[in-house]
Amino acid sequence: MFLITGATGTVGSELLALLADRNVPVRAMTRHPAKAEFPAGVEVATGDFDRPDSLAAALDGVDKVFVLPPGYGPEGPVQERNLVAAAVRAGVSHLVKLSTSGVTFDATDPISTGHRLGEQVIKDSGLTWTMLRPGTFMAYLYGYARTIAGEHAMYVTEGDPVSAMIHPRDIAAVAAHVLTTPGHDGQAYTLTGGQAYSPRDQADIIGQVLGRPIRLIERTPAETQAEFDRLGWSGPRLEALLELKRQSTDWDRKIFDTVERLTGKPPLTLHDWVRENIHIFQ
Repeated sequence: MFLITGATGTVGSELLALLADRNVPVRAMTRHPAKAEFPAGVEVATGDFDRPDSLAAALDGVDKVFVLPPGYGPEGPVQERNLVAAAVRAGVSHLVKLSTSGVTFDATDPISTGHRLGEQVIKDSGLTWTMLRPGTFMAYLYGYARTIAGEHAMYVTEGDPVSAMIHPRDIAAVAAHVLTTPGHDGQAYTLTGGQAYSPRDQADIIGQVLGRPIRLIERTPAETQAEFDRLGWSGPRLEALLELKRQSTDWDRKIFDTVERLTGKPPLTLHDWVRENIHIFQ
């Protein structure tokens, strides 16, 4: 039995669908099971990283866990510590953690730092582990949907990186492969798409699928921050994301062949993701 945490999220939901389609025994952990919808055949367990007493039942009879904590605060990787302690007591054999490529490149932003510390907790657990370190998700483009739909414009910040963006389904495909096949003990896999896209490329691809051009408008960092403040989107999580984006300019364009090497299939393209999600831009 595999336990999928973060089961309602971008990657977790894709992973559940892949495993359920293969008739793999799988259990989804969620804080709010009554609100969640999962594929047929998926067991559902109530569990919360911040409530250690809720984890024992979710882990009962589980062999492997896909570890996807909801985030990191100033107190560090408490959620991984809670899960690891419960997993050791439950006799779990293998933890597969969703991390970030920033760890591969020694980034020091809060997001990468949180994942690095979380990885260390898992490495110190005594359990078998595998780390998955994806770069920028194609789902990041959700953040541009409002202005693309309303103004046919994509507002970016000067210096935004060229990015080898990855489809969340490819991350899930690698996770499914790692969970269901041997040979991944102690491995850290950096995951990217098969092509690096500039902000202009991203806007052009959305425009091609929409059938109308998308204007690309660059803002200074100060103008971007002012707009986020106006929308009420400021705060530590946003600041952490912007710092990760700033640091990733040096490496987010680098392409790794991990997806194809492990799954035997080339990564999905940005055209694929945009076609699947075109409704958000209309």
